[in-house]
Amino acid sequence: MCVRFSWICFFCLVSQSAYGEEKLWHNEIALGLVMTTGNTDEENFNGQGDFTRDAEKWRNNFHVDTLRSSKDDELSAQKLYTSIKSDYKFGDDRYFFNRVSYEDDRFSGFDHQVDFTLGYGQNLLDRNNLKLKVDVGPGNRWSKLDNSISESEAIVRIAGDLVWKISATTDFEQKLSTEVGNDATISRSVSSVKSIVLGRLAMKFSYSVKHNSQVPVAASKTDTETSVTLVYSF
Repeated sequence: MCVRFSWICFFCLVSQSAYGEEKLWHNEIALGLVMTTGNTDEENFNGQGDFTRDAEKWRNNFHVDTLRSSKDDELSAQKLYTSIKSDYKFGDDRYFFNRVSYEDDRFSGFDHQVDFTLGYGQNLLDRNNLKLKVDVGPGNRWSKLDNSISESEAIVRIAGDLVWKISATTDFEQKLSTEVGNDATISRSVSSVKSIVLGRLAMKFSYSVKHNSQVPVAASKTDTETSVTLVYSF
């Protein structure tokens, strides 16, 4: 309940900030909720949000991804992943970036993980129906395990984002990233199809894969997530 209330409050704040700067802000919030009662009490909630302010020189993005599942009042999944990224544009298709992310996955064996990277990015394609940009740069990752042991390692991040406008109402997006460290490599893939239903409302189908090459004992190296959500863009 607290997670959903926080989402509502954050949505209201961003809406107020975007008012009057409509041309600069590009925001999207997606929510999915499934509840069953009777012989089995089950609740599944997931939400994603992307909030971007794209000005002449700076492009700032805040991303949040949450997941919570419970069955018969027993928690089975709980995850929070957030990232903040700032791009400084110094050409029509080039930019420097700095990025920080935080992940708290209760069932991963880690208490939390934080990484910071900075580097160079470029728009390789910028057509009406097809856009592709890539980032590459060094950074550092800090990990705290459930047993309170902390680890730190240098990393190199390589990421790509492809957006294909299939039709006037349907978009396909593919996000790929890998963060290579001395001890562990964490790779993510997010594939999604979004179709407009009515006005600013759309349905979004997404499939996510995360692979961590080095995990605590008994934890899985690969996690997948399939979701269908209702999206509101503003």
